[in-house]
Amino acid sequence: MKKVLVIYYTQTGQLTSAVKATLQPLEEDPEIEIYYELIVPKVKYPYPWKYVEFFDIFPETVHGIPCQLEAFSFDPDHHYDLIILAYQPWFLSICIPINSFLQSHAAKKVLANKPVITVIACRNMWLMAQEKMKRSLIERNAKLVGNIAFVDKSANLISLITVLAFILGGVKDRFLGIFPKYGVKESDLDKAPSYGKIISKHFKSNSYSSLQQSLNEEHAATIKPNLMIMEGRGKILFPIYANYISKKGIAGSKERRTRVIIFGIFLPTAILILSPIITLFSRLAPLILSKKMKKEMDYFSQNTLR
Repeated sequence: MKKVLVIYYTQTGQLTSAVKATLQPLEEDPEIEIYYELIVPKVKYPYPWKYVEFFDIFPETVHGIPCQLEAFSFDPDHHYDLIILAYQPWFLSICIPINSFLQSHAAKKVLANKPVITVIACRNMWLMAQEKMKRSLIERNAKLVGNIAFVDKSANLISLITVLAFILGGVKDRFLGIFPKYGVKESDLDKAPSYGKIISKHFKSNSYSSLQQSLNEEHAATIKPNLMIMEGRGKILFPIYANYISKKGIAGSKERRTRVIIFGIFLPTAILILSPIITLFSRLAPLILSKKMKKEMDYFSQNTLR
C-alpha cells in the first residue's frame, strides 16, 4: 500500500477543492492511502480580511517570519511515499501558515528524502513564491518533482478588483453584477483529475523524471510573460517595502499602522498603473529579447533552483 501525505492550508476552501479534484484518481485507487493534514494557526487569519489587517501581514510574509501552529495530527516519523504540499502565495511569498510548517521540526523529519509535489491556488502570481518553496525544500533535503498552479484566468486588472472584493468583502459571486466571479474556474477543476492521472502513473512506477514535462503538456502550470516580468519587479521592491514597514514595529502595532496604510494604497495603485505598461512590453519582449524570455520561461517551467 502506497501512502500519500497531503499538507495544506486554506481560508476559503478554494484550495481544498483544487487538491481534492486533482487527487481524485488517487483517492479511487485501492492501492493508495491518502492522509490529509490541514495546517491550523493558533491565532487564525480572518476571512474576510479587514483592509489594514491584510496589508499588515506583508512584512512578516516577505521576511518568512512564522506564526504558532496547532499540533499536527500526522506522525512525522511515519513513512510516506509522496508528500503533496498545497498552498497559496501571499505577496509573492509562501503564505505564513505553510511557511511556518516548513520551519517546524516535524517538516524536517517528514520531508527528508521524499518526493514532493506542490499544488498552488492563487490569483495569478506564483513564480516567486515557488522559488522560495524550492529553496525551502532543498534545505530540508526534499525533492520537488512536480508543480500544479490553479489561477484565476481573468485579465490581471480585473482579477485585482475581484480578489480585493473576495478577500476584503467576502464576495464569492460576481462583484457588482459586472465583474466575473473571482477564483479558479469550474472548468479548470473539471480538468484537474487529468493531472491526478499523470501523478498516479509516475507515483506507482516511482519515476518522476518526466512528471513535470507531462504536467506541462496538460497546461498544469502556465506562465504568462507579463506576470513573470511584474513578479521580477516585485521581487526586488517587496523586501524594501517590508523593511520600511517593519522598522516601525511588530505585526499589529499602532506604530506602523500609517506605513501599512500607505503600502495598502500604493500596491494596488502601482499594479493598476504598471500592468498595462508591462503587458505591452511583454508582447514586444519576445521580438526584442526572444532568447532571454524563452530562457526565463523555460526555467520557471521546471523544478530546479538556479
